[in-house]
Amino acid sequence: MKEIAQILELWNQAQQTEEPVVLATVVRTQGSSYRLPGARLLLTSTGRHAGSVSGGCLEDDLLRKAWWLTENGPVIRRYDTTSEGEIASGGYGLGCNGIIHVLLERNSSILGLLRDVADRRRAAIVAHAISPDSSAGQRLTIDTDGIAGHNLGDSELAGAIEIEARQALSSGASHTTFIDGCEFFVETLAPPMRLLVFGAGDDAMPVVSMANFLGWQVFVLDGRSHYARRERFPGADSVTVCRPEEPRVLSLVDPWTVAVVMSHSYSQDLAALKHLAGKPPRYLGVLGPYKRTERLLADAGLNSGDLSPALHGPMGLDIGADGPYQVALSVIAEIQATLNGREGGPLRQRAGSIHAPDTATGWIRSIVCA
Repeated sequence: MKEIAQILELWNQAQQTEEPVVLATVVRTQGSSYRLPGARLLLTSTGRHAGSVSGGCLEDDLLRKAWWLTENGPVIRRYDTTSEGEIASGGYGLGCNGIIHVLLERNSSILGLLRDVADRRRAAIVAHAISPDSSAGQRLTIDTDGIAGHNLGDSELAGAIEIEARQALSSGASHTTFIDGCEFFVETLAPPMRLLVFGAGDDAMPVVSMANFLGWQVFVLDGRSHYARRERFPGADSVTVCRPEEPRVLSLVDPWTVAVVMSHSYSQDLAALKHLAGKPPRYLGVLGPYKRTERLLADAGLNSGDLSPALHGPMGLDIGADGPYQVALSVIAEIQATLNGREGGPLRQRAGSIHAPDTATGWIRSIVCA
């Protein structure tokens, strides 16, 4: 999320000085890879860059070669990082056991779409053609108004991929598909994650700080003016003195919103749960022991099913957290795991690829724009 914000900031600077840019996008991976399809790196003609497409292994090559590789238009660059790929790929056998396909294109129109998604908080779709090689740079898009456009040479193919794209827009998932012998990476672009923090106590401060570090939008809400002060939360997008039951609160909840209830005020936590039950966020964490959450639900006239599967009380992963910073780490980690459909267990106990989706329908995560 934060990377997309940095990419858009660099692009904005380049536009002001009319400096050309190259956008690199991972569109396909085979085997092990550090980044998933949808990872991006923006390069300017003066050598500035933002984002990443690997753990640092491939960026130097792209910084050196992106401009001459794109002299004749968009191109897909293939990096073989398996140990066997040392000779075949010209020295990229890093032993990482993966092959990465990176789309390179100058002054890509996708940058404008990424900015529109972030500004309007509406999802969009890009279906990148990734094979045959001659199709590099061809795509179909569905913008934030739901309008489709494409530069594909085959209208029937465009119609077929539009059906796939609209299904992806509905599900919020990205995936790879083959249509009429052509391979497409159908990428969902989603707005930045928004975190609502109900409570402005001292233990909310590291939660806000960590969420800000990840590039999330953070809104702090508390009915107590001596807590809800801007200077206490410099990383927050908004710090507001308001009761959680105020109508404007629900206007902040959209499909890309999560929330934590941690005011240490029983009445405020109760009001927050009752209000959010009408429009539950994707994740709803409640600070405190299980019995307190049960009591809050009972007093609110709710049961756990009314807020399922969003409700997490007590919130946070079981990492033995003690103190505000460790608790914040466990909470932010649980939110991240929940958004990606994971349990938050040790990777060493995970069978198969650590990036493999937990469903058979394709990539479960969307590409989030911050």
